[in-house]
Amino acid sequence: MKTYTRTITNPPNQVVSNGQFNFGCYNRPFQEVNLMDVKQPYQLPLPHFLQNLQLREWQAFQMGNKDYFMMVAIYNAKKMALVQFIFYDIQQNQKIRYEKKVLPNKLQLPNTLFGGIASYFSEKFSLRVNHDIGSSFLRLIGEITGFKDLPNVKVRAVGQHNVDKYEPMVVCMPFNERRGMYSHKCLMPMEGRLQIGDRTILFPPEESFLIIDDHKGYYPFPTIYDWVTGMGYTPEGILMGFNLTDNQVIQPKKFNENGLWYNGVLHPLPPIKITRPNGVEKDWIIKDEYGMVDLTFTPVIHTSVNINALIFRSNYKGPYGFFNGFISKKNGEKVEIKQLFGMGEDFYLRC
Repeated sequence: MKTYTRTITNPPNQVVSNGQFNFGCYNRPFQEVNLMDVKQPYQLPLPHFLQNLQLREWQAFQMGNKDYFMMVAIYNAKKMALVQFIFYDIQQNQKIRYEKKVLPNKLQLPNTLFGGIASYFSEKFSLRVNHDIGSSFLRLIGEITGFKDLPNVKVRAVGQHNVDKYEPMVVCMPFNERRGMYSHKCLMPMEGRLQIGDRTILFPPEESFLIIDDHKGYYPFPTIYDWVTGMGYTPEGILMGFNLTDNQVIQPKKFNENGLWYNGVLHPLPPIKITRPNGVEKDWIIKDEYGMVDLTFTPVIHTSVNINALIFRSNYKGPYGFFNGFISKKNGEKVEIKQLFGMGEDFYLRC
């Protein structure tokens, strides 16, 4: 069996220097996420507003414990934008979804995690995330009231965003020589409180988790990718999780965002492929060519979005479910994955 290695280094201060992407895989956060400083990502010079129109940005958070899961997203594709809060009761297999399409200029997304703020505010739906890696935390606050016929929500969560203790996965990856994407992902313990309708749910830090995805990129047209993530605690109380993506990045053996987090340590993983021999609603098979990843994802509840409006088309499948199989650490030791909760995406966007 072949051996896989991928170079992971300390990053420069900025994602873009002298107009060029600093492509690479890194183990620390960038001080400044300045993708608007890249020169001519589309070969011809573009006015500032047109270049900004092509830059997709979002922050997404998966958080919860063995019984409950929450998904929060602040998503700005410039031609479309939305905010989202999803609550899922794992034991009861019940999902409540709050989603609002908004004007892109109503969203705030930061260019740094060292004191940056992501937010959206309206009368009935507000989200705010304060980032302060220097003080090792992120704080998420959300409030949703009078939204359709759904129960009101108040959520407070504080993640231990300590990159010395919980190693992040930070990447700047190329779609071609000029265009690329940035992502900062990190799995950490989380402490929080959720009020949803007349229910109050507490999330103590010794059994609760949070994954952040801070993300910006000049994506291909159309954009196509497969993605899965799972997270939770082992029977011994060790926090673990993984991120696996198959996208349009070139040289995926050198540039990818695949990894296993285990007890605060990030173990890089090779490129993967996801197959669905019986369709999206049945088992997904996730494997690599090095024998490090061998997982089956079994969906239990489904989300789909299908929009076809002339030049804009979205075909999105995003089920929740359970993973079984194994993932290998960088030393070759196999970590058994047994009924680990998570989610996947089968994504197509022409925008």
